[in-house]
Amino acid sequence: MSKPQSQPGRIDTLTPEEELKLKQVWAHLFHSWGIPVDSSKVLTHSNASIRRSDSVSSSHSHATTASKKSSGGKLFGRFRKSSKHEKKEPTGQHHTRHSRTSSVTSTRSRESIEAMYNPNMIHEALKGLKPEEIRSNLWEMLRTDYPDNLILRFLRARKWDTDKTLSMLSNSLHWRLKESHPDEIIKRGELGAYQDGKAGLVKNIELRKAVIHGYDKAGHPLVYIRPRKHFSSDQTEQELELYSLLIIEQARLFLREPTDAATILFDLQGFTMSNMDYAPVKYLISCFEAHYPECLGKLFIHKAPWIFPPIWNIIKNWLDPVVASKIVFTKSAKDLAKYIPDEYIPKSLGGECTYDYDNYSKPDGSLDTKLDKKDELEVVMEERHSIVEKFIQATVSWIEAGDKETSAKFLDAKIELSKELTRNYVKLDPYIRSRSFYDYEGTLKIEE
Repeated sequence: MSKPQSQPGRIDTLTPEEELKLKQVWAHLFHSWGIPVDSSKVLTHSNASIRRSDSVSSSHSHATTASKKSSGGKLFGRFRKSSKHEKKEPTGQHHTRHSRTSSVTSTRSRESIEAMYNPNMIHEALKGLKPEEIRSNLWEMLRTDYPDNLILRFLRARKWDTDKTLSMLSNSLHWRLKESHPDEIIKRGELGAYQDGKAGLVKNIELRKAVIHGYDKAGHPLVYIRPRKHFSSDQTEQELELYSLLIIEQARLFLREPTDAATILFDLQGFTMSNMDYAPVKYLISCFEAHYPECLGKLFIHKAPWIFPPIWNIIKNWLDPVVASKIVFTKSAKDLAKYIPDEYIPKSLGGECTYDYDNYSKPDGSLDTKLDKKDELEVVMEERHSIVEKFIQATVSWIEAGDKETSAKFLDAKIELSKELTRNYVKLDPYIRSRSFYDYEGTLKIEE
């Protein structure tokens, strides 16, 4: 499969206006995290976005104090605003193309930036979260995707409105941290479901209601779902939500830059009213609209039976217009072949794929050889910490850039550092994630 070309609204295809919006989001995040940055060049365009009040200052002070007591035991909790590994660069140091990833600090002194920093400049949407928590979780939710492209998904979903983007991002980070914990779900994987004794979750895994296999013609990983295998009495609503998050996060592991979306194929062959369950449909819709924006390529509804139109009349009213626009009804292999190569269309649907969608073997843990190697993990994490700090400093300099040439230089540095973060995650993954069935069968290979 050839590597897909980058699409509009990604870090390497930004218009000047889109780049400004991305700078604004990062500036607000940095203000929340207590990272000194002169944002006057970018936030003068959206002064209404900044809330200045005594209560904000008090909230910031409280959050900063609380962050000192935050979860140092969390894997990514060591991403602080300063580090013993951070190297100071001489003021005004020249940055060449060959040194962009190693010399990305601001040309202004840290003291001069701090003198201009106003701790009251915290966006309303970020006040309810502890700065250290959202800072660490933002880096933790990355897989092989780039930090900027992650944030750009939220910007695109909110039509480049900075305020709405920050509200959406804040809500999603709260959901990940305090409610659904998808990062823990993917780390513990299928073995975690067995260890927790969640019978309904295990049944969903073993039935393989949803299977990730192959790619569509746009390079999106393909998730094949068979609703005929679903009966609401087989699991609790919570267990089905856990299964949904496991599949979504597993699908994310198949993504490679610049692809940031997966395609879903609902096979409605054999579907009856006994398989209908509105609760998981609502949950999936809310996930894609609120927490995984711009992560859906296409959604195919294949061979819908005569009983489906009334059901669809209900479901379509829940859909955001953007999500609704990605839904395609198909009836034959010929219809699917417009979007999916024959080699990935299941044979049962008239395609050429002979993959066994029903075969499943419980992971035995034999591939989890690095999960207990804490010393090796520490080395990889220290490398990651160093890259993150360089990325932050490059982003500070990019926000503060006074001309297009300087801005472009630091944007290039950020892209190179994003690639370094991806390479680091490839090394990190076996130390933090229990291997799934896809790892055992060899269809999932974490790579750049």
